Amino acid sequence: MLPKQDNKIDFDGYAMLLLSLVAMIATAGISYALCFKKIFKTAKSETHQCENDVMLFVLGKKLQNNQPDSEYMQRLKRAHTILNKHDDSQVIVLGGKTGDAPITEAYAGKCFLQDNKIESSRINLEEASRNTLENIKNAISLLEEKNKKIVIVSNRYHLSRSKQMANGLGLQVDLCAAEEKMDMSLISILKLMMEALHVQWYVTGRFYARLTSNQRMLNRIGKY
Repeated sequence: MLPKQDNKIDFDGYAMLLLSLVAMIATAGISYALCFKKIFKTAKSETHQCENDVMLFVLGKKLQNNQPDSEYMQRLKRAHTILNKHDDSQVIVLGGKTGDAPITEAYAGKCFLQDNKIESSRINLEEASRNTLENIKNAISLLEEKNKKIVIVSNRYHLSRSKQMANGLGLQVDLCAAEEKMDMSLISILKLMMEALHVQWYVTGRFYARLTSNQRMLNRIGKY
């Protein structure tokens, strides 16, 4: 399926996808290998611990039968552990309606946290986004505690891309892995490989936008 923006075909995104494939072929796969190396290193080395007094960004994920799937549940459980341990920390749960779900990803996450004794006053929602870039971009507008360190909570394979996108939007963040340690199963490696394609796509788009001073694209993906 072609990338979309505001229910229209996203021609910029599609063009950058094609350009990223061209770059991959032109470099004989080296550009892709570098992306994979960075993702693998981040996935393996990032901690699942978190210090006191932070603002957590819990990245959403498509619901299954109106409930968080296993990976989204890992993110929520990690956030719950941190919030339960550090009373001064807060969370922004991210994600709008995706697929056929009648509720947002963020709302499903809030329900889990509230059901597990996290006060609603500590839970903020961002319910308009449909992907990682929109997750982070929209969350920035909700920030009120400017002095709190921002920590992105997601699955290990997803951390590197999340940080690159946050940095591209001018946001300095720390990372917290949903899983205690990296899973070296075949499925996990395949997820890392797919994630490397997404990173190659994003990096290519950002490079092109900056090279051509394309303000439309820079406003969307970040100027930094």
